[in-house]
Amino acid sequence: MKKLASLLLALSLIFGLVSFSYAEEPYEVVIETVTFGAEYADIPAIEEAINAITVPAINVSVKILNVGIPEHAQKISMMIAGGEKIDLVMAGLTMPMVNMAVDGMLLPLDELLASQGADIQALFGDKLEAGKVNGTLYAIPADAYPAQSGGFIYNKQMADELGITVPNPVTVDQLAEIFADIQAQNSQIYGTCFGNGETSNVLYDYNLENYGSAMYAYGVTLNQYENTDIVNLFATEQFREYALRHKDWVDKGYVPNDSMTSGILANEYIASGTVFGMTTNYSPLEAPTQQANYTFPIGMAEITKPVNSTSGLQERMWGIPVTCENPEKAMAFLNLMFANAEVANLLSNGIEGLNYQFSGEGIVTYADGVDPAAPGYARIFSRFGDQMKVYQWEPATPEIYEELAAFNENAMNSLTLGYSFNSENVATEVAAVTTVITQYLPALECGMVDDVDAAIATLNEELEKAGLSRIIEENQRQLNEWMANQ
Repeated sequence: MKKLASLLLALSLIFGLVSFSYAEEPYEVVIETVTFGAEYADIPAIEEAINAITVPAINVSVKILNVGIPEHAQKISMMIAGGEKIDLVMAGLTMPMVNMAVDGMLLPLDELLASQGADIQALFGDKLEAGKVNGTLYAIPADAYPAQSGGFIYNKQMADELGITVPNPVTVDQLAEIFADIQAQNSQIYGTCFGNGETSNVLYDYNLENYGSAMYAYGVTLNQYENTDIVNLFATEQFREYALRHKDWVDKGYVPNDSMTSGILANEYIASGTVFGMTTNYSPLEAPTQQANYTFPIGMAEITKPVNSTSGLQERMWGIPVTCENPEKAMAFLNLMFANAEVANLLSNGIEGLNYQFSGEGIVTYADGVDPAAPGYARIFSRFGDQMKVYQWEPATPEIYEELAAFNENAMNSLTLGYSFNSENVATEVAAVTTVITQYLPALECGMVDDVDAAIATLNEELEKAGLSRIIEENQRQLNEWMANQ
């Protein structure tokens, strides 16, 4: 009887634990989507549709946090510092992933990946190396097909109306000729816009590796598919040429002369019909992604050569903040997002019939009744799931998946592919250099200096005082050591 009582007690405890497990409240994963800042009314419906999949599968519910890119770096930094609820952040987009890791903002992911990330490991393989700092994994690439080049996006409808053909590929000199043609036909239309200058466009005009710093605070390698020398970008002839070109375009009226202070984003100028186009990333995915932002058809042309690079991988990465209350569930959801096409499509495109409808195999357009100028949902900068499983927007065709595979297979590999710079040893210098660049670069970017050479000289003097040479020396030392071990 004592044995029977003991057995019954054990069974009751087991069943009690099982019941508790099934009754446990789903963990809410807050995942950000980085946009231009517009509000999207359909986010609650999309969350509900995702939860119908994720709660039964992994006992996770999802909340989508919409963050505008102009405020992204500051908002995410403050949320993590303040312990606010956020579980998956887009690292690298506005803050270098390595900095976020070194500054203690991101959790190490090696053990979490091993226990919860089988599908992620299968999809990314060696590309996961780009998320490591000192051999420890801190971020997961958001895109398994990261090859990209610099390009130019433009208003195709305007081009047709003005009788303008944009060659593909296109050179910056050809773009200048196009801008002159536009101005001659309609002086109210600008050729391009540089935004407020806080984000540099240099990497769209030249092939370069920036080692994860969008402000080029770590030094750069030009033509990284054939070179490994790290140099100060702002002391190169390429940057001088770039700055002179921007000033020339402003002086000739090709560019709004108040873009640095107007508060109007470049894409907003284009959407309003007052600007023809702007430089941006180029890949088979870019045109259909960008098209969702405009009510008129767009075109794209390639400027630089396509390259697979660490900075390309690090531009969009998923990290788990140190303040996450349940990292295992956050990683479990991230893994499911890459494995489950339905979850990836809900996050990428919204709900069929509400936000989009099919126009071809794997190709979507706006659902009936949706105003493209004010859609209920749109994915802009974040990347969700395996893009081979995600529906793509017109003007893409069903061939886009083959084009994407070929673009990545044919892209040149950077000689530094897989290398990540750890800036911890020069953190003080990085902070000082970043401050200098933030102060002086926007005016050069926007062509708003009286004397380009004098402005560049001042910038480089201040960068030397701030310690850029020390950063470059440390970066080169780490790169040489990394290459010696390959």
